[in-house]
Amino acid sequence: MNQEKNISNSIDKVLPLGPFIVDEKHAYNSYLIQGKSLNILVDVMPIQVLDLQKTAIQKTIEINLLTHIIIHGMHMSSINTMIELIDEGFKGIIITNAFFARQIKNAQLPVEILTIESMNYKWVFDKKVIMNFIPMVFLPYPEMFMTYLQPLETLFSSKLYSNYYEDSKNITLDYLKQSIFDYHKDNMPTTEFVRIPLRVIDKFEISHIYPLMGHIIPENDIDQITDYLLKMDFYNTYVVYKFNEAHEKEINFIEVINHMILKLEQYIPRIEILNTLIGTPFSLDSNTLQLKKSTLSGYKLWHGFFEHIYIKKGISWLSILEPMVNRYAEHHSIELPNIFQSQILGLTETQKKLELEKADLEIKLKELKDQADQARDEILKCPITHLYYTEVLKRMLSHDMTESKSDHVALGLALVQLDNLNEINRKYGKETGDEAIRNLAYQIAQIKKDESLIFKQNGPGIYIYLPETSITELQACSLELRNSIMKSDVFLEDTSVSIAIVTQDEIIKDQPVEDQIKDLFSLLERRMMLAKTQGKASIIDQTFQLPQMDEGSILLVDEDEVSRNMLYRIFNRIHFRVMLATSVKEAIEIVNKSQIDVIISEINLSKIDGFTLKQMLNETKAYKEIPFIMVSHNKTLDNIKRGNTLDVDLILEKPIVPDELIGHVKRFKDRKTML
Repeated sequence: MNQEKNISNSIDKVLPLGPFIVDEKHAYNSYLIQGKSLNILVDVMPIQVLDLQKTAIQKTIEINLLTHIIIHGMHMSSINTMIELIDEGFKGIIITNAFFARQIKNAQLPVEILTIESMNYKWVFDKKVIMNFIPMVFLPYPEMFMTYLQPLETLFSSKLYSNYYEDSKNITLDYLKQSIFDYHKDNMPTTEFVRIPLRVIDKFEISHIYPLMGHIIPENDIDQITDYLLKMDFYNTYVVYKFNEAHEKEINFIEVINHMILKLEQYIPRIEILNTLIGTPFSLDSNTLQLKKSTLSGYKLWHGFFEHIYIKKGISWLSILEPMVNRYAEHHSIELPNIFQSQILGLTETQKKLELEKADLEIKLKELKDQADQARDEILKCPITHLYYTEVLKRMLSHDMTESKSDHVALGLALVQLDNLNEINRKYGKETGDEAIRNLAYQIAQIKKDESLIFKQNGPGIYIYLPETSITELQACSLELRNSIMKSDVFLEDTSVSIAIVTQDEIIKDQPVEDQIKDLFSLLERRMMLAKTQGKASIIDQTFQLPQMDEGSILLVDEDEVSRNMLYRIFNRIHFRVMLATSVKEAIEIVNKSQIDVIISEINLSKIDGFTLKQMLNETKAYKEIPFIMVSHNKTLDNIKRGNTLDVDLILEKPIVPDELIGHVKRFKDRKTML
C-alpha cells in the first residue's frame, strides 16, 4: 500500500462516538481509531444525524486530520454525507468494498478510494496485518463487511450484533439478547445469514465488539451473546398465514414446509433433499430448493410431506424436524402431522438414540457438504446441452466488468436461436426439438473461437460470450456461424438461425455493473424480437433501428443532483421519457411545452417550494389533472395537511424505495390515461 508512506502501524485506542439517536428504536454508532499517525473514522452517519457525528469527532480532532474513513455499508444519504465531510476538510482515503466504491466514483467525489478486494481483505503495515476485512451476506445492503482490528482484538461488526436502542432501559443480558434477536429478525431473512459470518470470525481472538446499531456489547457478555446468536432460529422470507380469494385467513402450508426444508438443509446436502422429493407431489426449485407448488393442498399437503419423508428416510429426518414441528403446533395451533401421532413413531428412547447415532450427522456433515459442492455444477447446467445457464454467465460478466482496468477493451455477446424450433417441436415432438438444440450447441462449439464461451439461455437460445472483441469481429463470427448452420447436415431438416449481437461499447458505462448487465441483455432480447420479424437467418446489430418503447413522460423537479440523477437512471431504464428541472420556473416552462404524465417534485426548493408549484398548476384545469408526487426528508403532519389541501396525490419520505415509487408512477400514469 504505497498510499500510506510514513504511516506507523501503531494503534493506541478506539474511541466510540455516539450513539446518534434517529428515533425511539434506532441509534447509530461510529468509532474513531487513533494511532501515532492514524485517525480512522469507522462509518459515516445518515444525513439527519451527521451534525451530531461531526460535533463528536471535533471534540477529539478536526475533520481535516482524519486519515481514513472505513464505510461498511452505504445508506441513501451516504453520498451527501461524504460531500459534507469533504467540504469540512476531509482529504484522506476511503476504504470500502468494490460495490460501494463504484457508487462513490459515480458521484465523482474528489477523494481517494481503496477497496478491500484490492487490499486482499487485509491492511498490512511493516509486514504486519493490522486489520482484516470480513465479507458478509446481509440484507438490505449488498456485499457488506466487518473489520477486525488485530492490535486491539476489536471487531467492528457492522450489522452483526446490532440491536435496538432504548436510552432509559436498564441494559441487562436478557434485555440485550431480546433486542439483538428482534433486530436480526427484522432485518435478515433467516438465521443462516447470521451463522455464516459467525463461523468466519470464530478464528479471531475478540475482546471488544462494536456494532453499527444500538448498544455496544459488554466485554463480559461477548461469549454468551455469540452463543445466543448461533442458536437463534427464525425464518422471515414468507409468513405463516395468507388470505384466500374469499379474504379468509388460512395457513400457508407451502411456506411452512419451506421452513422445514431450510432446517433440513442445515444438516442434509441439498442434492440429497432434492433427490428425495423427485417424483413426488412436492415440486422443488432445483436452484433455491424451495417448494413452489404441489398437487396436494391444505392439511393433505402438511401430512403428506412428513409421511413421504418417513417412508424415504425413516426417523432420522423427522427427528431433525420434530422441535420445529412442535413449535408451530404450540405458537400457531397447526395440527401435528399424522406420522408424529401414529403408532409407528412409538419407538423407545433407546431406538431413537440408535437412529440418531447411526445418522451421525455431525461427523457426516463435512463429507455430505463436499458431495453437495460436487453436485452444484449439475444443478447449474442445462441437462440437454450440458452448458451452464444464464445465471453463471451473468456472474462471469459481473466479475469481468468489475475487474477490467481498460476502457479500450469491450466484451461482446451474441444470442443464437433456431428459426424453426417451434415447427420441429410441432411436427416431431419435444424430444426431437431438444435434440435440435443439442445439435446447435455442438455446431457452435465447433466454430467458436478458443477464447469465447457458450451458455444456455433460460429459454430456446444459446449465448456466445467474447471477453475481448469489437463489433466488426462479432459481426464476422455471427456471419460465419449463420452460414455454417445453413450448410450443416446434423439437423433433421434444413435449419437456419437468427442472431442478435451487442457489445459493451453500446451501453452507458457510468453506472453500476449490475445495471450495465441488465442493459446488455435487454438490448439482446429486443434485437432478437426484431430478428423474428425480419425473416429467417437475420443478424441484428446496432445498425438496425429498434422500435421505440415509451412508457410515458415524467417531470423530475429537484435541486439535489444525486437524487435527480438516480431517479433519472431508474425511470430511463424502464423506458420513461424523463425531463429534469431544478426550479419551479423551469418546471412550468417544461409543462407548457411538453406532454407530462406524472410530476415528481421535492418539497424544499430555493425561492419557491414544491407546494407553490402545485398551486400554480392547479390554476389551469389541464395541469391540475397531472398526477403530482412530492418527496422530502421532512414528511411532517403540516406538510401532509398542506398537500391534501392542494390535491397532491402522494407524499413520500426520502430515502425513496425505487420499486415503491415506480409502482405509484405506473398506477398514476394509467389513471391519467383512463381519464
